Amino acid sequence: MSIESTIDRVTRMLAMMGYLSERDRVPVAELAENFGVTESQVLEDVDLLWVTGTPGYYPDDLIDFSVDDWEESLISLRDARGLGRPVPLAPREALALAAAVEWLRGVAGPDIQPVLASVARKLQAITPTDVEAPDGVDPVTRSRLVAAVEARAAVEIDYVSAEDHRSTRVIEPRGLYTDGVAWYVEGWCHLVGDERTFRLDRILAIRPADAPVARPVPDRGASGRDPVDVVLVLDRRARWLAEEIPGTSVREAGDVLEVRLTVSRTDWLVRRLLALGPAVRAVGPPGVRHALAGRARAALEAYTGT
Repeated sequence: MSIESTIDRVTRMLAMMGYLSERDRVPVAELAENFGVTESQVLEDVDLLWVTGTPGYYPDDLIDFSVDDWEESLISLRDARGLGRPVPLAPREALALAAAVEWLRGVAGPDIQPVLASVARKLQAITPTDVEAPDGVDPVTRSRLVAAVEARAAVEIDYVSAEDHRSTRVIEPRGLYTDGVAWYVEGWCHLVGDERTFRLDRILAIRPADAPVARPVPDRGASGRDPVDVVLVLDRRARWLAEEIPGTSVREAGDVLEVRLTVSRTDWLVRRLLALGPAVRAVGPPGVRHALAGRARAALEAYTGT
């Protein structure tokens, strides 16, 4: 059975308070559909909120609801204790969201640009500074590279390096990113037979290429940059680790937790797992497991002096 993190549940309950504060007599089914959970989960959330309140925690300090079981379980929020207003974004959160929107505006197609522009305007009012995506990139170049990434296809480019060396190359783009100054594309270069990174504003021309996909799947082990699917079996006391890492999937498996996540680097994860000690029951795949065991043996040898 999959279990949700504490922060996910708290976020949903706060959002549910805001939803109820703007409406009256809301059916449980509507709440369940709006927040993507079951009706029983909605009732469990309401039960928990019912015994939650402000310091003092006397009856008058608690959140209060009204539930009408005779009319399809209609819920009304009678006293929100100040928690009924929508949760605002912190300046740091708004800035991160604005940066993500600007990045999307740089790679998205024309059909979604009006929506992203509207979101960007709304975020400008709550961000502590202006956020702008790097410009100077030919939109045709960028759109063709995005299409090649999605289709796992090759393209031919005319490229000029920082040293003003011009070349024609066939590349298989893997992804686009920006460092805040320029846009780059990572990909397998047929000319050199290896991974290379190219600045988009140095691509003079781009054309479809009929070259077959030649990029090999590199065997980089536990320290490589390719995504690694990791499975952890942890004691329940180590659940906090799964809740701290974004994008994890947690499932109850008897008296332990099975945690699944995908990472591009695993060295930081190995360090976190070392600190858990016996709370780590099992680790996969073998590359990550061997890296963890090696680091543990090295630490033990350094401690014992053997």
